[in-house]
Amino acid sequence: MNILKLRILMLIDKFHKATDVAEALQVKQPTVSFHMKSLEKEMGVSLFSLQQGRIMLTEAGKKLLPYAKQIISLEQEARQAVDELTEESQGQLHLGAESISGTYLLPTLMAKFAERYPDCRIQLEIQSTDAIKQLLKQGEIDFAFLDDRESLPEYTVAESVASDQVGVIRSASARAPEVKLEEFDGTDMLDKHTWVKYSGSSVVDLYSSLVKPHLEINSWEAVKRVVSGGGVLAFFPASGVDNHENAVPSVEWLPYPEADNKRSHYQINIVFQQDTHMNLMQQAFLDFIRQEGLEIKS
Repeated sequence: MNILKLRILMLIDKFHKATDVAEALQVKQPTVSFHMKSLEKEMGVSLFSLQQGRIMLTEAGKKLLPYAKQIISLEQEARQAVDELTEESQGQLHLGAESISGTYLLPTLMAKFAERYPDCRIQLEIQSTDAIKQLLKQGEIDFAFLDDRESLPEYTVAESVASDQVGVIRSASARAPEVKLEEFDGTDMLDKHTWVKYSGSSVVDLYSSLVKPHLEINSWEAVKRVVSGGGVLAFFPASGVDNHENAVPSVEWLPYPEADNKRSHYQINIVFQQDTHMNLMQQAFLDFIRQEGLEIKS
């Protein structure tokens, strides 16, 4: 018996519809039905009955209900007690991110948060998307940063933090040969150029697969440095190119012309476990990211 099954029992008593329970838990309706049947099998008795299109608790279900409420309440109290046991637990954040957001979005946000909460110790893991999902599932990290083209781990919530776009970078050097947008139109034109590719897994893979790279590197910054030397192109996220007024650009980012331009745009989400008690520092970080996300989008 797990907490989710008992939570479903409580919500069935409240909503009387599996679809409403699924919406409240942000899961799919078949998942709710599966756990309902699993709980009945585990208890060895029927807990739910369908009456005039509404799901009602049986007598056995009603008997179990107060215990379910008590167990869930105790679970929340236990989490809070453990979280608040020491100041050290309140002063740590464990973050996980795929390569793009981990390299170009989070460092600035982490620095700003650290200025506001100097006693907080922040640890960032930059790994593959699958590895980050697994860390979140296992509870090894508090928050994950993933692009919206990835499927979410079960029982998690995602909120948009920033938007990004995939394009092409070329050298900003005056000595580099000029590359025009129309030269990217069609596979034949793409093959006329020399390409370097980021070898890790990322949202850019959809575009990198259009070309045959002459060089593959497992570092976004190393890819950018190769391109800055001239004569080489790469598909690259717009967030990775510094557009500050005082910065001397080493590369120039160009949008990639497509029939459906929306394909190149994507969102970077903050992802976290649903229905999980957050300590003060975790809640402060989530509030901070929400506010920063509004500023980034504006």
